[in-house]
Amino acid sequence: MKRAGSKATQSDSKVQKKEHPFFDMSPKKSSLKWINALESVLIARPSVKETARSKIAAFDLDGTLIATKSGRVFAKDEHDWKWWDPAVPKCIEALHDEGFKIVIFSNQNGLNSDNKIKGFQHKIESMLRQISSPVLVMAAMKKDKYRKPMTGMWEWLEHSNDDVSIDKSQSFYVGDAAGRENGWKPKYKKDHSCGDRKFADNINIAFHTPEEFFLKEARANFQWRGFNAKEHIASLLPLHTPESTPLVKESENEVIVCVGYPASGKSSFVKKHLVPKEYVYINQDTLKTRDRCIAACQTALNQKKSVVIDNTNPERATRALYIKLAQNAKVPVRCFYFGDNEELSQHNNYYRAVHKPEEKRDVLSSIAFRTFKSKLQEPSTVEGFEEVKRINFVFDGPDNEREAWQRWWH
Repeated sequence: MKRAGSKATQSDSKVQKKEHPFFDMSPKKSSLKWINALESVLIARPSVKETARSKIAAFDLDGTLIATKSGRVFAKDEHDWKWWDPAVPKCIEALHDEGFKIVIFSNQNGLNSDNKIKGFQHKIESMLRQISSPVLVMAAMKKDKYRKPMTGMWEWLEHSNDDVSIDKSQSFYVGDAAGRENGWKPKYKKDHSCGDRKFADNINIAFHTPEEFFLKEARANFQWRGFNAKEHIASLLPLHTPESTPLVKESENEVIVCVGYPASGKSSFVKKHLVPKEYVYINQDTLKTRDRCIAACQTALNQKKSVVIDNTNPERATRALYIKLAQNAKVPVRCFYFGDNEELSQHNNYYRAVHKPEEKRDVLSSIAFRTFKSKLQEPSTVEGFEEVKRINFVFDGPDNEREAWQRWWH
């Protein structure tokens, strides 16, 4: 005897048959809910609540999960995309089945208008309709603490993971900005940056390139690129060279002219080592013009005081003005040279602006650094300096701040 209801009509079978979402291109309701949790980050949560998970499988977007159909570097519109490899959707679903929470972390600095934001949202929704597993999407739209390799997006994830601690030992991140050089694979160009690898390193989770993760290719050689703060800390440089001459002159007045990139550590150094010794501190950020700095220097010399000029002073012509004042006052003049390490200065630029908001510093434009570099004439005793003392940047702060400074900031 057949059980009641066991017989199904042919039409019923068609209704019950479920087509895999990869092939089902019909319009569907979005599986995402866009939320306004962070001002500078687009966030899309799965519309169906997911049980909190401790393992994170995280991915970059462009060049990792998707590529352009057109072959362009940047997509021409929200429809110009395809899966980076046909295996990507199935792989994501398999990871979710294995207990991973799936997250996309993407830098999207170009989303600077409502139309572009809507286009991006449409693309994400179209993509994720082809994946049956829930996916959290985060896209950083500004150069702030949420932009990779900075870890703001990950920290938000940790705090919003329903009180379930993330197991970093089982979590990982996949991205194409991996620091690989030209020819890392035959006919392949170098990666545009090392930002994804740095992001994973900052978080302390495993990192893979798309080729390694999806295609199981061997690991390629890479360069971190940029300023490596961990190596700098390990180098144990002296505070200044030569060490045979004193840092501060106790027995006579003098003029010290600083030379160095913005954010190279000049102000912190001067305020710690010279201002307490009663050197008059002169800074153009405060006085606004060079003429006022010159006048302030002359006033201090008239009062028989030592002076330190805390400006970038890249050109000999500018330094000559202070050298002349010192010579006229018959006092020695030295140069404190903070070096030409642009990457160190850019690192400090991001660290102090993003990590130390209480100092109310903006991230300086790269134009400021390019301008200094183009104008820099390395200081020499030939100009009239009694000595050019090289000042090495030595991080001076508590252990928790040292740990933060050692991260990758750009």
